[in-house]
Order: sequence, then structure tokens, then C-alpha cells
Amino acid sequence: MDTLSSSVSTLKVPTLHSTPSRELAGRFKTASSKNLPYSKPNNSSLPNKTTTTCTIQNPFTPTLFLSSSTSPTSSLTAPSRSPQSPILHRNPATGYAAALLDVAQANNSVDLVGQDVERLLKLVRDKRVQAVLGSRSVGEKEKGQVVKDLAEKGGFRSRHLVRLVKMLVEKNKVGLVKQVLEEFERVYDEMLGTQVVLISSSKKIEEDWMFGIAKRVQRITGAFKVKVRNLVRHNSLSFA
Repeated sequence: MDTLSSSVSTLKVPTLHSTPSRELAGRFKTASSKNLPYSKPNNSSLPNKTTTTCTIQNPFTPTLFLSSSTSPTSSLTAPSRSPQSPILHRNPATGYAAALLDVAQANNSVDLVGQDVERLLKLVRDKRVQAVLGSRSVGEKEKGQVVKDLAEKGGFRSRHLVRLVKMLVEKNKVGLVKQVLEEFERVYDEMLGTQVVLISSSKKIEEDWMFGIAKRVQRITGAFKVKVRNLVRHNSLSFA
């Protein structure tokens, strides 16, 4: 079971500097034409399907939503598809996520890539990184260098993930990086049958309490993996 943290205490935002871009050759060049059967992602950060809803009382009076992903599959392989009728992804993030998953499947490294995506997504969501990426006073090259440094210096085992991030940066698509990671995570969770628990509260809930929820949900549902997310009201979203 996993609990997602809202901060990364060991994260150091790299010094902002630009480096000359270089063209990368790889399987991600035609990401938008990959034909894995992905559904169009919801613009909301909430999961697409909600099958069960329940409420748990606590000092913060949160509302808990239990969302079940698709049932676990027997193997992490894409359904059979006809090469004569490929599915084109209108959303670029979906296409790149499909390309990354396709490469991971071909190399039998879906779990490894999934773990690295989750780690990198934590870093990208860090408030200090988001402050840089959301600043109008910081140029696109500097923003790209920040994300590129995170990928290169984060100790990730998946070279395909690092290559994809670097390629997006060099194509001046740094704004897509977070979307691609979130889309990959969504599909990966569906493949595993992950239970996603959403807790709405007026302020951030302690991680220990959320971990207890994750254990309880896993015991009740028997889910292979459980993720607990805290949606703090007042238009702010934190992860724990």
C-alpha cells in the first residue's frame, strides 16, 4: 500500500541554468500515434470511475470517497489489437504515456517504470518545483532544465522514462511532463486494480492517520495496492 507525501524534504531544486538542447532518437518520437487502447483522460484529478462511497469521521470531519480501479488483470500486457486500425490519441499526454507503457511492456519493466513514475511525480508536485514551473519570471529553458535535472539526478532505474522527459524538455513541452506522468500512473493503477481513496478535508490530515485508512481499506477490499489522497478544500490539493 502506498501513501503519497505532499512534500519531499530531501529535494533540492537545481540551480536554474540553460543548456543547449540536443535531438534524441528513440521510440518516443511517434508517441501520438501509439495504439494502446487508452480512454480519454478526465480533466479532473479525480479517478474516472467511482463505484463505492463511504464516510469516515475524524477531527477534521473529512469526506472519504473510495474509488475502485478496474479489476486486476492476469498479466500486464495490452489487449490484442488490429494493426490495420490503430487508435490515435488526441491528447498528447495520453500518446506519450502510451508510448512509455509500450516500451515498458516490450522490455518487461512495467513495474519498474511505474515505481519511477510515482517517484518523479512526487518531485514534480513538490511545492518548490511547482513555484518555479508556475513562475512567469522564469524562462521556459530554465524550467526545462529544472525538470531535466530532476530526471537525470533522481537515481531513476528506467532509462526510458529519463529519455522521455529529456525529449519533452528539448521539444519545449515541459508543461506536458506532469500530465504524461499522471496519465501513465492512472493507466498503471487500472492495470493493477489499485484502490484509490480520496479524503476531502478543511486542512491537511496527518500521514499516520491516512496510512491507517490505507491499511483498513486493503483489509476490507483485499486490494493489491491502495493509494490514499487528501483533497484539502479552499482550492488546494495535497497528497499524503
